[in-house]
Amino acid sequence: MTEEKTIKLLAEKIARDFNLTIKQRTNQLLELNMVGHSNLGIDSTAAEKKAVKSDSRFIFNQVKGIDEQLGKLLVGNMDK
Repeated sequence: MTEEKTIKLLAEKIARDFNLTIKQRTNQLLELNMVGHSNLGIDSTAAEKKAVKSDSRFIFNQVKGIDEQLGKLLVGNMDK
């Protein structure tokens, strides 16, 4: 299984974990996004950067399913 698919599956699992509060799920999703960005460096390829951006969009859409206002804000800022 590719790393990108693993991240998306993990994001879906977090978003659907109803044992956690909305804030906890949102925080865990944002932490997952942060890990992807922190693994990028000056030697990262364009494909790696594109994959992280794609993962971010997916994660932000998961956040949007939990907290619509925050999700819209995050996705909207990606496009700027």
